[in-house]
Amino acid sequence: MLEGRSILAVVPARSGSKGIPDKNLRPLLGRSLIAWAGRCLAGLDWLDAAVISTDSRAYAEEGVRHGLAAPFLRPAELASDSAGAVETMLHALEESEAHFRRRFDIILIVEPTSPLRLPEDLEGCTRELISSGADSVVSVSPLDPKWHPKKVFSLREGRLEFFSPAGVGVVNRQELDRLYWRNGICYALTRACLKGKKRIITDNTRPWLIQREVINIDHPLELEWAEALLRKRERNAD
Repeated sequence: MLEGRSILAVVPARSGSKGIPDKNLRPLLGRSLIAWAGRCLAGLDWLDAAVISTDSRAYAEEGVRHGLAAPFLRPAELASDSAGAVETMLHALEESEAHFRRRFDIILIVEPTSPLRLPEDLEGCTRELISSGADSVVSVSPLDPKWHPKKVFSLREGRLEFFSPAGVGVVNRQELDRLYWRNGICYALTRACLKGKKRIITDNTRPWLIQREVINIDHPLELEWAEALLRKRERNAD
């Protein structure tokens, strides 16, 4: 428990990735993405439970090897790439509460595709959720100005045009407003938010800003980049 709240961490790990087959079992420095998530959660002595939500027995077994409970498998309707995050988390919460025979006040979503997370990231998100009274807290990173909507283009009938008409007047990046991207390190939300509002991001969602280099893996090249960043972190730690 943390500040009197009972906390459940859920590692969502669907097996049917199209971009990188069996992505969540792919090794980085000898550990799968699932293992990296489990290793981070093991550093939180205030967690009441940590589970893996998956449709794959192999993924479930990998989760158990790395400290995650696997008391259920996802049903088929939550195993496709069109399955909603809210429905998946509701299922995980209900199954976990039945298995552990307790009610959880806070749910942490810990995506295995963000292996550079640290225990303090998760604690920061959780404490911000509790202290702010928000529905949810989402970890974010500053967006590189080169990907700003005012700097990118769309194609129309073979011609380039600014995605945002306001981009025409941008002279330098200092004129751009600051934007942020969801890095997948942590989503922290209250039970009331998930079960009542059935949303993860609401009009009362707060940010948890992470300034260091992180990555959320979607493409094969990003696996190599994540491994390079992990090696860099380990060298700096030594």
